[in-house]
Order: sequence, then structure tokens, then C-alpha cells
Amino acid sequence: MKKITALLMTSAVLSAFAANTDVFLDAHPDWMELHDKAVELAKKNMEKLDGWKTQMTCMPGVGIIWQWDSCYMALFAGYTPDDYNGLGNLDNLYKMQGKDGYISMAYTYATREPTWPGRINPPLYAWCEWLYARRTGDKSRLARAYDACSKFYAWLKANRTRKVNGLYWFEDAGSSGMDNSPRAGYFATHLDGCDACFIDLCCQQVLSARCLAKIAPLVGKADEAAEWTSEADQLAEKINRLMWSENTQFYHDVYIENNNKLAVKTAAAFWALVSGVATPQRAAALAGELSGCGLFAAKSGVASLSSDDPNYDPEGGYWLGGIWPPIQYMVCRGLRANGYRELAREIAKKHLDCMTAVMKNDKEHTIWECYSPEYDKPSTDKFGLPVRKDFVGWGGLGPLVMLVEDIIGLDIAALESKVVWHLSEPGRQGVKEIPFNGGTISLEANAISDGAFTVKVDGNRPFHLTVISKNGRGILDKDITPGKHEFLPKGDEL
Repeated sequence: MKKITALLMTSAVLSAFAANTDVFLDAHPDWMELHDKAVELAKKNMEKLDGWKTQMTCMPGVGIIWQWDSCYMALFAGYTPDDYNGLGNLDNLYKMQGKDGYISMAYTYATREPTWPGRINPPLYAWCEWLYARRTGDKSRLARAYDACSKFYAWLKANRTRKVNGLYWFEDAGSSGMDNSPRAGYFATHLDGCDACFIDLCCQQVLSARCLAKIAPLVGKADEAAEWTSEADQLAEKINRLMWSENTQFYHDVYIENNNKLAVKTAAAFWALVSGVATPQRAAALAGELSGCGLFAAKSGVASLSSDDPNYDPEGGYWLGGIWPPIQYMVCRGLRANGYRELAREIAKKHLDCMTAVMKNDKEHTIWECYSPEYDKPSTDKFGLPVRKDFVGWGGLGPLVMLVEDIIGLDIAALESKVVWHLSEPGRQGVKEIPFNGGTISLEANAISDGAFTVKVDGNRPFHLTVISKNGRGILDKDITPGKHEFLPKGDEL
């Protein structure tokens, strides 16, 4: 691929300034309206509670903080202005952690006690803390997070694995977050849980271990990194041996007594992508189910249940096919990690198109908890009623995070002092004042054609910038010093 010959213009180093992050994409003013609505709701849903850090709620007035909702809201950090994110939620949940390492799926504000004692939610803390630190360069949270996540991992291993196979179990589908998904029976006392081991929890533990291996050297515990990597590899081997079906080319939950696989196919299997459990061949099979006529390739994004399942509901039916923002984000991140960036972008576009159409067409003009897989409208819930509105909450993942990472195409890695930018959309696009290693950087590109673009950079931190055009023939590859820079394509090498 030919490199763009560039003209470089540099100014004096800028003084440090507070981050006031903004995102822009001129080609899609409709998506930008959705983005602005998400910021508006994020601001509205911030709560100040006595004795707790300011946090973001997904359901104002309910008086409960949920674990996995909080983790997804923490992913907004660095992409929204004025700290409209869920990092405070994580701090509040760490504060609630028991001496034995247990963290409940939810806590009631008034009592500071578990809302449903003994139950858990997907353990995503280490993943979210690593992604935030990697993107912003802010390592100030990592020591506390490493301690809390290590203890929670150990509690889960001691209390949520089956001796017969070493795989993990939730109490029921509700604890997995996928409330009415037809995955397994309800909690049974004689089984000390439900009758299945869950593919998502197993993969989430692999993901946690891999993230803890990356965090360990940054908090003075480099000697523990190899242990976490070994832990992840051993669990991944069990998952691939016991939970993958050659017949269906898919990962399944399994029954605890005989490792027989449950016939149902759910989006929980795609945690095998983002966790690194899936081998390249199996990742390709999963990607096939997400594209073309794949069983999860819905009009509005990634369905939560395979379309050939007898329980599938084209209206959504909550987890009977509903398009859930956390699933869209997880799947797209997993696809990118496995080399399927274009497929991830197409899924993100479908998700944003659906959200935008709903916001424009329904009388509420807002963001919803989840969406129908086949129609431009909110999903139905377990009882056939509309789901919750004003849900930011994880409803902000598409317009706040996926817009930057999957559509605009930015991979910001402050810990490595680098940014890789895959341009796909035409026209002017980028971010302003994104937090970066204690300072900020602003990035603006103007995609003139599939192979030609201009780039402007303004910031007070050095980094390496790689920009790749849509057709892959135009590449900018530069070390950036603090200050203002502009790169202009020159000549017919484009």
C-alpha cells in the first residue's frame, strides 16, 4: 500500500486543558442527534447520594444499583463531557464488596444491602477498568480495581464452578442478565443453583483473567501476570472442549451432570469472541451467524436469540430476540478483536439506524432499553409491553461508544501512546479534547474519497498516529508531537 505524501504544519505546544469531549460526524447528522440525546440523558441520570460517589442510574427513582448495567455505563468514560459515566458506580460497588470477595448483582440504596442476596451478575469489572485505562492512560483506578476484581474472581471460582467439569454457573438466566432467555431452568435448591453451566459466565471469567494479566504489571504485580494467563488458558481449553458443538458450529450452555449441550442458541455464545476463547476457525463460524443470512443477523443488529428458535419473537419479547445495546457492543468489540472490523461496522450501523428511526418516529423521541430485531420500534418486554424508555443506561453504548470506535473507526490506546484510525465514513469526522495520558488530544479527518483524506491534530501529548483510508491504499503513519498539525494529501500517489 502506498503512503500519502504529507505536508506537516506544527505550532507551539498547547498548555494542558480540561477534557470536554465532543464527537462529530458530518455525514450523519441524524446519528449526531442521537448522540446528543444520549449525552442529555446521561447528564439527567446522574445521581448524588450521601456517602456514595456520584453515579449514573439506568432507572431513575427505583433506588437500586445493578452490577452489569454499571459496568457498561462505565465504558462511557472519556467519550462524554463532564464525567457523565458510570465509573462512580464501580467505586460504589467495590465499597459494597464483602470480605470474602462477593459482590451482589444489585444493592438497594436505602439499606446498602444486596437487593437479592446470594445472586451474581456478569463479572465485567476488570474488562471495563482495562478498557478505560488503555484508552485514556489513566492508571489511577487500577490498583483498587485489581484488588477488587482478583477477590471477586476467586469468590466466583470457589462458589460458582461445578466440580464435575470446572465450568461456571449462574443461579438462572436472570442472573446472567438475560432475564427470560430460554437457556435453563430456574434456581433449584437441590442443585444449589440451576441445572446448566453458562457459556457467557465461563467466557467472562476468561476475559477477566486476561485483563487482570494486563493490569498486574501496571500495579506492581508483574509476577502474577503469568498466573492469570495460565488461568485463562486452562478455562478456555475446557470451554472449547465441552461447550463447542461441531454439529452446530456454535458454543452452547451445557447440563451439569453429563455435559450434554442445550439445543438453544443465544447471543451469550459471542462472549467467546471478545474473551479470546474462540479459535480462528470457530471465530469465523460465529461471524457467519452474524452476517448475511446468519441466524443472529437481524435488521436492527444482533438478535439475542437465534431466529430459528421456536421461542423467537420478531417484536423482541425482551431476550427472545430483542436487540440489546450491551450485546451489540460486546459483539462488535469481539469481531474487531478477531479481524472482522467491517462486519462490526455494519452491525453498528444497523443498530444506530434503528435507534435513530425509533427516536424520530415514536412519540417519546428517546432512547429505549432494547429494540425489536425486525421493526424500527422498541422491543416488547416479557409481558408484551414496551420496554423502559430514557434508558441511558447502556442505551448510550451505540451513540456514545460504538459511534467512535466502530463508525468513526478510532482505536485510541493511550497506554501505548498510539492511535489507529480506520476511516470508513465520508466527510469531516473525529473527536475533540479526548482524555489522553493526563492531557487531551483532538483529531479531525476529512475523507475526500475512499483513498484520500486530510487530518488535523491538536493536543498536548505526544503519540504515534496511523490513519488508514477506506480502500486501504492511503496511509498516514506519523509520530505526533504536542501542538497543532495538519496533514494534506499531495500528488497523484493517492
